[in-house]
Amino acid sequence: MHQEWIDEGLILKVGRFREIDCWVRFFSPNQGLVTAMAFGGAKSRRRFCGCLDALNSVLFKVRFFPAKGRHVLEEGTLLRGFPRLRQDAARTGLAANCLQFVQALRISPEDAPAIHKLLMETLDALDQAENVSSVFTQLFRAKICFTQGYAPELDSCMICGRLVAEEPRSGDQGLRSADGHAVDRFGCKMGRFSGLTLAMETGGVYCAHCPPVAGHQVHIGPETRSILSQLASSGPRHWADMSISRTTRGELFQMVDGYVRRHLGLCWRNGRFVAG
Repeated sequence: MHQEWIDEGLILKVGRFREIDCWVRFFSPNQGLVTAMAFGGAKSRRRFCGCLDALNSVLFKVRFFPAKGRHVLEEGTLLRGFPRLRQDAARTGLAANCLQFVQALRISPEDAPAIHKLLMETLDALDQAENVSSVFTQLFRAKICFTQGYAPELDSCMICGRLVAEEPRSGDQGLRSADGHAVDRFGCKMGRFSGLTLAMETGGVYCAHCPPVAGHQVHIGPETRSILSQLASSGPRHWADMSISRTTRGELFQMVDGYVRRHLGLCWRNGRFVAG
């Protein structure tokens, strides 16, 4: 007995098996991460049309044999190939980094559609954007980490409860209390960006008025906080064109690497993501 299904799959890796056969690892929005055999895949133009290459989006017909736990590709039709991305070694490297990160995760069936969508948007941005930000891969990891339920709470101090205030724009002094502190529309005092520290274990921030908490901490400035706050509503196209300061780049590198290690249990070591 076997089961058959048809679904889109983003190819992550292809390897040879014997002379004309291949194994294909791909990510499907409905099945998640799948490794399947493509018998005759190295030669067959009729069934696979030259589509079995990494970074291709392919519509696959798959046969699954439950008794053996084996997936077999019956045929594939190329949907998209991202040609500019393939011709640029730097962009290909960024794409490979994002794909390696996804392969290292334990992704539930419920999360697979959103992650597949993010992967396709990521490859589209790397294929189409004129310039790519140096923090692109860090924001990709942070986006996945946040969507897994680990988004930090950046709106108020976790100790005293002060709301975090945006610095007033030029010509806009905002609301102030009698003693000169920034206040919200209810008259509550708000903290200042200059003293915010992110506690990695809890995902909360505390202001300069409060004593430090135990554990790993990273100082974040206004630009870093703004980027992280908008991450839920922003996507890869926005990250690609992002121009940020050197200080913010350093903060994002520290924050994302530490946050992913703490909450997803992954770190970059010897050219790959491993548990650590």
